[in-house]
Amino acid sequence: MLHDIRVLEISAAETMMAGRILADLGADVVVVEPPGGAPGRRMEPFLDNVPGLERSLTWHALNRNKRAITLDLDTPDGRALVTLLARHFDAIIESASPGGSAPLDGIETIERCTISAFARSGPKGDYLATDLVVMASSGAPSMTGDSDRPPIFHSVSQSIMEAGSEAAIAVLACLVARDRGAAGQRAEVSARIAAMVSAMSMPTVVGSGNREPKRSETTIGGVRIPAIFECADGYFLVTVPAFGPAFGPMTQRLAKFAADEGHMPREVAKVNWITFPQDLAKKTATPDQLRALVEGVTSLCRSKTKSELGAAARKLGLLAAPVMDTRDIAESPQYRERGLWNKVRIEPGGHEIDVPARFAQFSNFSIETRRPAPMLSQHTGEILREYAAVSPTELQALFVHGVI
Repeated sequence: MLHDIRVLEISAAETMMAGRILADLGADVVVVEPPGGAPGRRMEPFLDNVPGLERSLTWHALNRNKRAITLDLDTPDGRALVTLLARHFDAIIESASPGGSAPLDGIETIERCTISAFARSGPKGDYLATDLVVMASSGAPSMTGDSDRPPIFHSVSQSIMEAGSEAAIAVLACLVARDRGAAGQRAEVSARIAAMVSAMSMPTVVGSGNREPKRSETTIGGVRIPAIFECADGYFLVTVPAFGPAFGPMTQRLAKFAADEGHMPREVAKVNWITFPQDLAKKTATPDQLRALVEGVTSLCRSKTKSELGAAARKLGLLAAPVMDTRDIAESPQYRERGLWNKVRIEPGGHEIDVPARFAQFSNFSIETRRPAPMLSQHTGEILREYAAVSPTELQALFVHGVI
């Protein structure tokens, strides 16, 4: 799809996803790292929990299908070489440091996308920002978790994924504009603004002067109704209760299931859950009946595994689904059968790991794993010879002086 596009990625945590998406679409993406390795090589988790520059699974996940070179951009030779390389590429992806400066400021000949934690032209442009700070400022965590405790944050860096995805789109937009005669586009991506997309309506609602939304919680008749229930081996999402002629029969079947398993009184299962809201308003039904239903479903879920609950949900036609953890996703027979995993060999050592096969399915293009994530400086010699005509003797001198 992008087989004729070359992208130079000045590697940073925020750039990896952008380069990965473009590489998956067929672009020749060349990662530029400092001689000591890019920050992404030091990001957890590590293979077998042993740190190492070639063992970061985050690096391997976000840098496959790329080539890589090392260059010290703080040296005159490194700067001159990357400027020379840039002439042969269609676009640059880079990350700005706090204060707004970017590694390739001053190179004005090709399309360039710069990612920063906050907008470089904004009041927070010089802020130091971890993923925690960026995500908190996006508003997204305020909608996660239970309302009676602090927000839940992602267990892995999320803002770099949001920003990288937006940056890939920005690069494609720059290339389209170039092809229409507007060369030299400059795209700016704020990780905070990109992460705000995951907050959905939060920025709009609060920013327009409305009351801040609360984390989702259902309360009927003074009875607090959870959406997620603990089960024997994790958690399960169950809609309790659902009412009306379309969904009420599901609640009826759920209540009967819990009663048949001995987790609630039989009379609770016989309540007319289809008309329960109206009956509650008429006082012909009581909150205690609803409370008994919630307690029964809670007890039922705790007694069964995700697999058992899933089988019952399919058989009975319930609004219920497992909360899948990483192991569930990796072991899912459905995902395996649909070919959503590839095996990739990690060198040195020859370890084979499963990686997601593709981020999207196209009718006229197949995303393939053409190569695993590059080892440190794996392609430095071939790329400098190809694009900068660097001789073997010059290559050796660059290495001796720490430029590569």
